[in-house]
Amino acid sequence: PLDIFLNNQRNSSMDLLRDIGQADQLTSAREENRVLQEKVKELTVRVHELLAENQSLKAEVELYRRECALPTFSKLTLGGNHNDDNIVGGEAKGSFIDTMDDEIDDFVTSGNGLYPDDPAVTLPQIHGHSNPLCCVLHPDDSTLATGGADSCLNLCRWGSALAPGDESSVKAVNDAINISCGAPVICASFAQVNQGRGLPIVAAGCMDGSVRLVHCGFDFCGSERILKPESVGSERVVNGINERGIRHGKYVKNVVWSPNAPIVATASADGTVQLTKVGNLDCVMSDDDDDDDGNNNHGTVSMEVIQSMHFDGPVESICFLDDGDTLCCYVRGTSYLSYFDLKDGCKQTKMSLNGESAGTGCFDEHVSFAVLSL
Repeated sequence: PLDIFLNNQRNSSMDLLRDIGQADQLTSAREENRVLQEKVKELTVRVHELLAENQSLKAEVELYRRECALPTFSKLTLGGNHNDDNIVGGEAKGSFIDTMDDEIDDFVTSGNGLYPDDPAVTLPQIHGHSNPLCCVLHPDDSTLATGGADSCLNLCRWGSALAPGDESSVKAVNDAINISCGAPVICASFAQVNQGRGLPIVAAGCMDGSVRLVHCGFDFCGSERILKPESVGSERVVNGINERGIRHGKYVKNVVWSPNAPIVATASADGTVQLTKVGNLDCVMSDDDDDDDGNNNHGTVSMEVIQSMHFDGPVESICFLDDGDTLCCYVRGTSYLSYFDLKDGCKQTKMSLNGESAGTGCFDEHVSFAVLSL
């Protein structure tokens, strides 16, 4: 009887412990469920708030679209009536935007579906096994200049590359003139032809910050095509020019020539833009001409820095406007283009790329882009 009694007591104790454990689990589950329900209620309220905020933002965006329709990008930035009547304190007024028609903005709309898909000619391995980094065609379509990661600038007769025959492009590559520039060539530009005359020069911007001025004439018979600056007395030109030519602190991002003067503008990742006046044709003597001392002077050219500008960030792109009277620049991290009047001491005018902020009367300085070419 005693054993039976003890067994019954033990079973009762175990049943009691089991009941207590189940009760604790049930209590814990109820508490967890309550917490989850509170969290769901909190998130539901937040969702409703976000939905309301989203609707409000949509309405605000629509309002901005109606009140401050952006003009066509090309008209806003590249030559689009940036005169004094529309500029106050170096910034564009709202009247510039208000006077634009309600025509479709070609910059933000899709194209017409027409795009090049059949190459007219392919120049195989023009830089060997290295990648080509840039190319530019001479204004008279006679010469194609390409820069490569092999630190060379190649000059190719563009007409021969387009000649009939399967081997024309191969022959054009084989006959191309190869000039070593000492560093990868990442941008290039031919001197402009003005009134039937022009310098037979192509400027090559390099990874090491140098700008090589190269004689690009195919009738050149000298041994050195890279032009060096002339001596001035016993010293070479300084301030942006060393014994090898134009020089920047970091790699050169853009090189452009003025359309009406022998001036080359160079932009660099070090935040500088330099305008250099290059000697005219009289300063580049032919191979048959000698100077007064009987020395052949071919391979040198006068270089004079006429303006140097410094910015807070890398200068991504530049171009000349108004027949060379205005220089347009874009600096990474800014929301505007800078116009410099070269006839008025490089006076700066800013033109916002975001348009004018509705209701604020000032620039929208948000930047979500970079202008890589002008």
